[in-house]
Formats: sequence, C-alpha cells, structure tokens
Amino acid sequence: MSAGRANWNAPQNTLITICGDGYSLELAPDKTKLLRFGRFAARDATRLGEGAPGTFDFLGFTHYCGRSRAGRFKLKRKTSKKKYRAKIADMKSWFRSQLTTPLCEVWRILRSKLQGHYQYYGINDNWPNLMKYFGAVRRLSFRWMRHRSQTGANLSWTDFYVYEARHSLPMPRKITDLIAMSR
Repeated sequence: MSAGRANWNAPQNTLITICGDGYSLELAPDKTKLLRFGRFAARDATRLGEGAPGTFDFLGFTHYCGRSRAGRFKLKRKTSKKKYRAKIADMKSWFRSQLTTPLCEVWRILRSKLQGHYQYYGINDNWPNLMKYFGAVRRLSFRWMRHRSQTGANLSWTDFYVYEARHSLPMPRKITDLIAMSR
C-alpha cells in the first residue's frame, strides 16, 4: 500500500500501480479516493471537522459505518441508490413490454424476479430496502394491471388485493447473516 501512497499525487489521467504479492493492480485516480472508514472513523471525522464517515459502493451495496445493538462498531450494507433506481427502471420497462403477455405467465416471471432480488440483496441491515423494493414492485404491478385493457382501468386497490391474496407475490423472508458467515 505504501507504493500506492507514494504515487497518489500522480496526474489525474495516469493509472496508479500497486505491486505486491506478485500482483500488479492499477487504480484510476478519478475513480479512487481515500476515505475515513472503520471503528474509529466517526470519532476521527468529528475531531477533524469532516462530518460523517465516508461511504462507498461496491457490488450493488453501499457500505457504511454503523453501530450494533450492543453499541459496538459494525460494517453495515444497504442497497446502493444507483442500483435501486436502475432495478426499478428495469422492472418498469419489463412491465411495459409485457402488456399482451398472459397474466399467469407474467406473475410467474415476476415471482422469480423478486425471489432473485431477495436472494442477492437479502443481507443484514438491508431489510428496509427489501421492503421498499417490494412496495415499489407492488405499485408497478398494480399500474401494469390497470394498463392492460380498458376494463383494467376500473381495477381498484381492493380488487388488486383480492387477486394478490389468490396469487401472492413473495415477501422477503430469509436474511443472510454475513457476520455469522465470517466466523
């Protein structure tokens, strides 16, 4: 890491090369930054007047410093806002493309799409974002059912709840405990 720090002041358009353990990694300075992160990040940031500790996005999650219920430091993750917006936009365009597809087929595919989302994003501390996604998909499916035909425009939320009771959408259930996996 010291080689990376030595080259940190390189011009913006060049790549920084870090060599170690036989691997050569290149970091683009415009996409890379040092941020205060870890157990003492909040204390150090307030002492230096920097505000809150930094966050970073990686693999569709925003990683941030938090506290456990016991009050100790905990690395927390939640769905990245950028990925959330992209997933909702994809779902909206998918619904738009399915206007003439039979309802039973669309509902079957929608269930598998939701299940896949829950399997990837269903981790510690991300429950509120899973429920937010479920609610957004539910509203999109209601709008989609109303746009399917002229009679669908009369569909009320009550009618939708009746249909949903018979053909339920999966709710997020099982959360993967990343902390227990690391032990």
